[in-house]
Amino acid sequence: MSEHYHPRQRDVLFKYLQSLPGGLPFFLEVHHPDWFADKVLRKELFELLRLLKMGAVITDTAGRRDVCHMELTIPKAFIRFVANNLHKTDYTRIDAWIDRIKYWYGHGLHELYFFMHMHHEAYVPELSVYLVEKLNAACGLSLPKPQFVQGSLF
Repeated sequence: MSEHYHPRQRDVLFKYLQSLPGGLPFFLEVHHPDWFADKVLRKELFELLRLLKMGAVITDTAGRRDVCHMELTIPKAFIRFVANNLHKTDYTRIDAWIDRIKYWYGHGLHELYFFMHMHHEAYVPELSVYLVEKLNAACGLSLPKPQFVQGSLF
C-alpha cells in the first residue's frame, strides 16, 4: 500500500482483503507510520492477516525501522530488502537476516521470498550471491546462486 494509505481507511482495506480468494498466497505491505505506532491498530492488522492466512511484507530499509516489524502471520516470510549499493552495512544487515531466517527455518518457516533492490540495480546480483552463500551455509540448503547472463536481449 502507498505510504499515504492511512489506517483511517482500514475498513475498506480489511473488506478488500476478506474478499480475496482463498488458496492463493497474498502478502500485504503497509507503509504509513500510524499502522505501526498505534499498538491496538497494529495488533488488529496482524490478527486479521493471521485469520485470513495472509502474510505481511517485512521491509528493511534505512530510516524506517517500524516497517521492519518481524511479524510472521503465516509460515512464510516476504522480506523486501532495500540495499545501499554494496555499502558495508548491506552485508551486516544481510548477516543479521541470515541469523533470523535460520531461527525461523528451525521453527517452521516453509517459504521465504527475499526481494532485494537498490538504487544501482547492477549491484543486486553480487549481494544476492552473498545472501545465497550465507543461507546455504547457515541452514544446510543448496540454493542455486544467481547466474550472470552475457549478451543482449535482442
